[in-house]
Amino acid sequence: MALLNQYDDGYIPLNDLPQGAEVIDLGYRPRPLQNILHASLKRFNVLVCHRRFGKTVFSIMEMIERSLNCNEKNPQYAYIAPTYGQAKRVAWEYLKDFTKNIPLAKANEADLRIDIPRPDRGDKMRFMLLGADNPDSLRGIYLDGVILDEYAQCDPIIWGQVIRPALSDRKGWAIFIGTPKGQNHFHNIYHAAQDLARDGKNWFHACYKASESGVVDDEELAEARATMSEEEYEQEYECSFSAALLGAYYGKYINALEKKGRIKDFDYDPTVAVSTFWDLGISDTTAIWFVQQVGKEIRFIDYIENAGVGLEWYAKEIQNRPYIYDTHNIPHDGAARELGTGKSRQETLLDFGIRTYVIPRQTVADGINASRILLQKDIWFHATNCKRGLEALRNYQRKYDAKNQMFVDKPLHNWASNGADAFRMAGLELQLPENKFNMRDIPVTIVQDYDELGY
Repeated sequence: MALLNQYDDGYIPLNDLPQGAEVIDLGYRPRPLQNILHASLKRFNVLVCHRRFGKTVFSIMEMIERSLNCNEKNPQYAYIAPTYGQAKRVAWEYLKDFTKNIPLAKANEADLRIDIPRPDRGDKMRFMLLGADNPDSLRGIYLDGVILDEYAQCDPIIWGQVIRPALSDRKGWAIFIGTPKGQNHFHNIYHAAQDLARDGKNWFHACYKASESGVVDDEELAEARATMSEEEYEQEYECSFSAALLGAYYGKYINALEKKGRIKDFDYDPTVAVSTFWDLGISDTTAIWFVQQVGKEIRFIDYIENAGVGLEWYAKEIQNRPYIYDTHNIPHDGAARELGTGKSRQETLLDFGIRTYVIPRQTVADGINASRILLQKDIWFHATNCKRGLEALRNYQRKYDAKNQMFVDKPLHNWASNGADAFRMAGLELQLPENKFNMRDIPVTIVQDYDELGY
């Protein structure tokens, strides 16, 4: 089978047609820039595109076209958005519409899946819509191709730990698409694609700004600029990675530390004790920061984060590191007794050899303010060891109230919350006088009004 594509002087096939091939017109008419992109893509592709460029439609059509020419048995493809709900809102109608003319195509509304039997091969093709909000749920699948939409808003572990391995055995392809959201993992993969392409690797990259593409006319751009902040316009229409993430709590402080050279690799001091600060996950992730205080310097030397493992795993990770420890600090809910065991997580950690102190409950707002103060002190981060934690701090942001079109004074709970909440514990504790920090004895209290999110 082959698809038809319209460009300039009529219809031309996207691929060379073998004799007797069936031609299917799916109704897709790419814009000139989209058509050039179809001809330019490689195995791995990073596309930074302004709003209304048509990147989602383009990518879905590329996925369909490649699937019709796949010789693997039971080829399987995925479109992944930051959340499952977002995948449905953005891509489901497009995917159904563009596959409805393919013989035997069947849409499964409940699972957001389209299956297309291939009687001549005795198998089927499958297209799935998935969300990146629970990366562990995607482990174990194989993929012949994947679209990662709005990758800047996806949990950054989804590529290296989940999707890239899923592509390996069948040499699958990937398309990253989106607009910038600060200098996060999308920024990193874009620049990695530039370097890899320059080295002759099978990578492609492109950036399309509204001022250059011609997709949105000048009058509309002028009207958009008149009602948007400069940061919003630069980010959404001019694909600026340097524009601050809207609603971010700590982004500007992290950027300032980076400019001062405070985020880099350095040796930890083996003569100085290390304190840890935790965010304890129940239904999601647990995160831990490792901190040394050397004179007036506060050094964040390490960071761990994981999901789906018990407290014993974290205890072993801590004990296997070469550090000499001072205190292990957990949030107030660590003292709450669980109904199933009758024990608190503080007591469970003690059974594994980790004595912890409970940080008294304070408001999230107080913790965020304390963290901002901490980020303006003589603070350093180990760039490699703390990479995941720094990404969380850069992307920790306020919730957006779409109805009232404003950011509310409440954090958005997503993948970035875990590292940011653990850092909030450090922000609260490291405001204590230096002599008190290393000598205090925080009493254990049972918190009755436990709130898992702490919000």
